[in-house]
Amino acid sequence: MSGPLSLAVTIVVYQPQREWLLRTVVSLCAALAHAREAGVLGQTHVAFVDNGAQSTMPDFEPAVRLECESLFPYAIINVLSGHGNIGYGPANNLAARHLPQSDLLLVLNPDVDMEAGALTEAIRFMSHERACAMVTPVAAARDGAPQYLVKNYPRVSVLAMRGFAPAWLKRALQRRLDEYDRADRPHDSPVTDARIVSGCFMLMRRGAFDRANGFDERFFLYFEDFDLSLRISEHGAIVRLPSCRIVHAGGQASRKGMTHIRLFVRSAWRFFAKHGWRW
Repeated sequence: MSGPLSLAVTIVVYQPQREWLLRTVVSLCAALAHAREAGVLGQTHVAFVDNGAQSTMPDFEPAVRLECESLFPYAIINVLSGHGNIGYGPANNLAARHLPQSDLLLVLNPDVDMEAGALTEAIRFMSHERACAMVTPVAAARDGAPQYLVKNYPRVSVLAMRGFAPAWLKRALQRRLDEYDRADRPHDSPVTDARIVSGCFMLMRRGAFDRANGFDERFFLYFEDFDLSLRISEHGAIVRLPSCRIVHAGGQASRKGMTHIRLFVRSAWRFFAKHGWRW
C-alpha cells in the first residue's frame, strides 16, 4: 500500500435543507477523521460552492465553516460564492479549478449521510487497485430502500416510464426497470464493470477527472454524472464497493415540479444526442 493519499472534496449547494446539509457535513467530517486515523488520508481540502444556498440559509458560510473546523480541523475549507446558479457540473468544475492538485477528488451531494468508515474503505481500495478510476458506494434511501447507483445505458422509453408512468404500468414492466437499475444482483454486491453511475458520491482519481476534462458544462442539471462516468470509464475501472456505504436523501426529478422536469428532459436530449439514442 502506498502512503496517505491527498483528497479534495467538492459540495455544490443550492437552496439546501439545513438539516441534511449539516448532516452531510457531520458525516463527512467523521469519515475524514476515520480515514486520517487509519493512516490512509493525507492533505484534505473541502470546497463548498454556493449556487444559491444563502437564499434559504443566510448563515450558510459560517455554519459550514464552524461545523468543519470544529469536527475536522485538519481540512482546508473553501467557500465559493457570488457567481449565482451556474449549474451543478460547472460549479464542480469551478471548485476543482480553485483546489490544489490532489490524488483523489470526491464529488459529494449535500444530502448524503455516509458511514464513518466509508472513505477509509474507498481510499484504501483505490490505494491497492491502481486500475480503479472511480469508486461508487452502496446507497440506501432515507427509509432504508436500496438505491441502485450503477446503471445500464438508459433507454428513452425506460426513463419516461420511470419518471412518469402510473404505478400499475411500472409493476407490469418491472423487468425493464430492473434491467436499467442492474437489479439482477443485490444492490450491495460488488460491481467491477460499471460505466454509468448516479453522481451523489463519486470518488475518483483527480488525474482521471482531468483527463476526462471534468464535467461537460453544457449540462446544467441532470445527466452530467452519466456523461462524466462514461468518460471516466475510458481511463480506468468504475467499481461499486460494498464496504463504502451511504444514505442518499435526494433524487426523483419528476416529483420536484415542472422546472426540474424541463431540465431533466433537456439534459436527457443532450445526453442521447452526444452518446447515442436507445429507445
